[in-house]
Amino acid sequence: MKKLTVPGSILSIAESGSRTHGFTLAIDHTQPGAARTAHLALLAVDPASQSRGLGRFLLAQVTQSLVLEGFVEATLGVLKENLAARKIYENAGWQVTGHGIFEDSGRPCIHYLLKLKAATS
Repeated sequence: MKKLTVPGSILSIAESGSRTHGFTLAIDHTQPGAARTAHLALLAVDPASQSRGLGRFLLAQVTQSLVLEGFVEATLGVLKENLAARKIYENAGWQVTGHGIFEDSGRPCIHYLLKLKAATS
């Protein structure tokens, strides 16, 4: 819940009726003196809604929102073992920047970076 209330967050929800199928959450992660950077903190798709392109759709939607909000790059971390998510990120142009460990779970992760294209008029 703490992540969902960060000021300046961008939350996108895919729902139909009263059912949530997936969501993304990006937060401003800009460091002083650095380029405006967002961090994709969450991308989740209900297992019953997976393998239908929803993850790719949500990723494209949040990426477009980040561009419109003036971010120039975005980062994320994903579980090393989550090959399906890694494939989606890599197919969308995200570049591996390193390996690490998630602080909250102690599980191995892969860090990614995406250079965002400026919105054109």
